[in-house]
Amino acid sequence: MFRRALTVLCFLGIFVSVGLAHPIHTSFAEADYNSATKKLEVTLRVFADDFEAALGQLAGAKVSLEKTPRAEIDALTRAYLVSHFIVKTREGSLAPQRWTGRELKDADNELWLYFEVELPSGIDGSRVDFLVLQSLHADQLNSLRVRAGSRSLTLTFPPAQGERTVRFPRS
Repeated sequence: MFRRALTVLCFLGIFVSVGLAHPIHTSFAEADYNSATKKLEVTLRVFADDFEAALGQLAGAKVSLEKTPRAEIDALTRAYLVSHFIVKTREGSLAPQRWTGRELKDADNELWLYFEVELPSGIDGSRVDFLVLQSLHADQLNSLRVRAGSRSLTLTFPPAQGERTVRFPRS
């Protein structure tokens, strides 16, 4: 009887741990260009546990989205995004970012990050390098949907593929 109970517990432990892991390594961002403010408004969705690991790498210590002080998490997140979600103007200069906030949906293991990128010369011809979490997972695939008014396009960023230029299809 004890052996059967132990076997069932081991099986359940394996089942639960496999169920908690996520074998897909993706992030998704939506970026809307606001022509009135000349800013790209970005919403980025990442797996919370992966992002904690990335921030831990950056900090050189364990980081918890729930326990580490909010100001520290926000500072680490800003530093991470500046070097892992890179936007350049069509002229080739680095576009400044402004952090606006985050939202943790712990039950779904999702972290939503919100920030803006200044693009005074417009979105057309700007270049994006979306490297988020690619240093953690060799199979990380990032996707970015860019909108400007009625125009829209989706850019994908497989590992080690470099930046993409925003060029909307001609109508």
